[in-house]
Amino acid sequence: MEKFLLFLSILFTVPAAYKVSASSGSIELDDISFNKIINTFSASLVKFDVAFPYGDKHDAFVAVAKEAKDVSELVVAEVGVKDYGEKDNEELARKYGATKENFPVVKLFLKGKDEPISFDDSQGFTTDQLRRFVRQNTGIYLSLPGCIRDLDMLSIEFMKSAKEERNKVLKKVEVSLKELGKENANTGKIYKTIMEKILEKGDDFVKTENQRIKKVMSGKLADEKKREMGHRLNILQSFQLHEVQYKDEL
Repeated sequence: MEKFLLFLSILFTVPAAYKVSASSGSIELDDISFNKIINTFSASLVKFDVAFPYGDKHDAFVAVAKEAKDVSELVVAEVGVKDYGEKDNEELARKYGATKENFPVVKLFLKGKDEPISFDDSQGFTTDQLRRFVRQNTGIYLSLPGCIRDLDMLSIEFMKSAKEERNKVLKKVEVSLKELGKENANTGKIYKTIMEKILEKGDDFVKTENQRIKKVMSGKLADEKKREMGHRLNILQSFQLHEVQYKDEL
């Protein structure tokens, strides 16, 4: 809440410096407002792109911006670059390796870190990949397809607990499964199965299972099977969020 109030104070005290895009929900930055915003939030997801972007990649980024609107630790922003007139923001974009030849470029800026983390779009420039990118590098919770928030929270609790306490968390999951509707029952069982495997094989199970699923998904799969495996991969990531500083925000 503190960060959100600070954001609002900046919004109303320097309205000329930047604006929030009504269509995307992201903040439009320039060379004046850039550092002010980046240094305010714990994490800033920034897209460097043409001044008036469109297309699937922009739509994917917009979806993340809208989903993250209530996440106080994360700001989603855009730097629009013009290749005409005074060429607004061209120098700022170039500073971070973004040019019209490689637009759009997405960077994750973490407060207190000198260099941003680059988003690798080799696996696709999609909303899901952007969510995973933020979660993996910040621990900030953004829901992924196939995941159940309450069970994600218990997954984090499970991994952070001492080994002798993990059975207690597993029992909480078993109670939660009884409260799930039919549409989420099978998904819920995946969380339980993963916990049981970790108890049996150790924490390394998460890494090896992650690698196994990625290998399977690299092969030929029916669309429905690929979707199911993707959901399982998303659930596995919930068991890795404890490795980075976790922020329970949504």
